[in-house]
Formats: sequence, structure tokens, C-alpha cells
Amino acid sequence: MRILDPPPIPLLQELEPFSGIHPQELERISNLMQRQLFASGEVLIEEGAVATKFFVLIKGRLEVVKSTEGNDQEVLNTINQSGELFGEMALVEDKLRSAGIVAKVESEVLVVQKEGFLELVNHFPQFTLEVARSISHYLRKTDATLIGTLEVKNRELNSTIEELNATREALVDNERLSIVGRMASTILHDLKNPMTTIAGFAQLIGLKEMPYEDVVKYTKIISQQVNQFNTLAQELLAFAQGSSTLQLQELEFPACIEDSLASINHNLVQHSMKLVTDFNGEARIHIDPSRFYRVYENLVNNAIEAMNSGDTLSISSRLEDDHLIMTIADTGHGMEAEVLSKVFDEFFTHKKHKGTGLGLAIVKSIISDHNGEISVESVLDQGTTFTITLPVLKT
Repeated sequence: MRILDPPPIPLLQELEPFSGIHPQELERISNLMQRQLFASGEVLIEEGAVATKFFVLIKGRLEVVKSTEGNDQEVLNTINQSGELFGEMALVEDKLRSAGIVAKVESEVLVVQKEGFLELVNHFPQFTLEVARSISHYLRKTDATLIGTLEVKNRELNSTIEELNATREALVDNERLSIVGRMASTILHDLKNPMTTIAGFAQLIGLKEMPYEDVVKYTKIISQQVNQFNTLAQELLAFAQGSSTLQLQELEFPACIEDSLASINHNLVQHSMKLVTDFNGEARIHIDPSRFYRVYENLVNNAIEAMNSGDTLSISSRLEDDHLIMTIADTGHGMEAEVLSKVFDEFFTHKKHKGTGLGLAIVKSIISDHNGEISVESVLDQGTTFTITLPVLKT
């Protein structure tokens, strides 16, 4: 970064935020600013940093970036219009920077410290209006970016569905078709819950006054549900081809299931039910997050079918002898001993109008693939508790 001469009055008059302000006032404003030149690749704003200044672009091109999993960065927005304001949202909200800004080409900017920004807002109504317009413009551009991301996910889903249809046609005369068809029926039935979640959060995103952070959070949940569509379809493809592979990752529990819990809570709320969590201790586990999400999905679906409005689902965990012990307990109608002994059998169903009875069989298979164990206890008219035991990675 290189500091340049103070901005001349004619330069300020060419910038939209200051174009209608009297030259004498611009002299005063000029003293609040510093003119800086950033080389390509230089960082103007660090993600997570304390907000102490805001900026006005004179010329150049900048990118708004946010860290994703690993060391990757997602580009949320581009700043390339002369007179465009940026960095003001964190000052207005008095919060840490939610994203970073990087120069993509050599860029010249005006930099105003927080005190100068407050003076501008308090004494120049036109500037305050420009700040409001800038925030509105940024949110519209960001919404467009998020919608674009969802469109990409939708195309990926369509591609998987096309592959699924092609595989189905190839299996018409195959001896496995009957079993595959029954499993497909179960998976298609399971799609209703992600669809319900997507519809609910899509409606929330449509609210005009929603904070940007909530939009990002809900969009992430929608993306997770779209990914779940792909997982369900791929699971059917893998079964048809006689294969089942895990994409294992080392993840921190319970942080790795936060998004799943948001989806689970949303589904329970739709049925006027409650979610209670109690996680004791943190652990590093080796799991396939997409497959493991299916475990929670199936167990929660069973719990919802067993419970009534006002009932409670409890999810808890504890560490014991290098193992993570998780429990999922409902306050539903419970099961008889004869039913309890068969719940993990393939194609066993009980009091269901739809489904083929593969749900809990899939759950047990996934847990076994993770070198874990699952057991169940149930009392009639009191509820059912599933207990999952997984090995913990040693540090």
C-alpha cells in the first residue's frame, strides 16, 4: 500500500457520494480522508478484523471474499465502480468484518477512519443517503450471488437425476431390479423432508428485513439439503451397482452436526414438536458427513412418526473409554418387544402406510461402516431411545 497526495476537490466532486456537496464543505471532508494505492493482491480488509475504517473506490477492481472449508475462498461480490462505498456495514453494525476485500488490479481508494465516518454521517445528509444506498446495493448483489449458487446446485441435482434415470432404464431386465425399486421408493419418500426444509427456509429468505448473516445461514442449510438430494440418489446408484464407499473426513463433534441440528429443529417445529440437546465434551471423529447425516435423518423421521404435537426429541452425547456415545430419544408411543427385535431388519415395517422398511437397516449399515454400533431401547407409551457408539480419534 502506498499513500498518495490528499484528494483534490475536483476529484471528490466527480465521486457520487460527494457530488452535491459545496466545495467549502469538501475542503473539510478532504481533511478526513487519506488517499491510498493498493497493488494487485493486496488485502484492504481482513475477514474477522475489527472495523475501524471505511473506503471509497476511486478506480480499480476489488473482490469481496469469504473463507470456506479448507483454505479456499468464495467470491461474494465485486467492487469496480468509481465512487462505490465499501466497509461501511461493519461500522454501522459495530461488528467484526464478516468478509475480506482484496485488490484484483492496482486500485486507488479513499480511506476514512471511524471517527471521520461518524462525522460525515452526522453532518452531511446526502452522504448518509449514499451509505444507505450502498448497503442496499450490496445486499441486492449478494442475493444475486447466493441465488446463482443455488442454481448451480440445482443443475448438479438435475445431472444426478438424469444419471439415476439412465441407470434405472439399464436395470429393467436385471435380477436386482425388484430390490432396487423398493429401495428407490424409500429414498423418494425420504425426499419429502429436505423439500419441506428448503421450502421453509426459502420463504424466510424472502423476508425483506432479514439480516445478511441469516440469509447466508439459511442459504447454507438449503445447499445442504440439495446436497442431501444428491446423496440419496447416489446411494441408490451405489446399491444398484453393488458398491458402497465412504468419503471419510476428520471432524470435530458436535460442531460437525450444527447444520444438521438446524434442519432437524426446523422439521420438528413444522410438527409442533421440540428439540432438546445436551452435548458433554468435544471429540474428533472419522466420518462421512453426508452418509452420517442420513443416520440422523432416518432416526428423526421415525421419531416424528412416533410422537404427537408437543412431544420432545432429545439428542445428547458423552465421552466414554475413547468412544463417543450419542443418544436420540423421543417421547413417542414406544414399541413392543416383538417389534423392537426386528427394527433393524431389511424390509420390516410397522404401522406405516408407506416405506419399505429399509430406513433403520440403512442406519445400522452406515454405523457399521464407521466401525460403530447402534442399539435401541423402547417402552410402550413412554418413548424410544437409540444409542450410537463411535470410536474417537486419539490426539
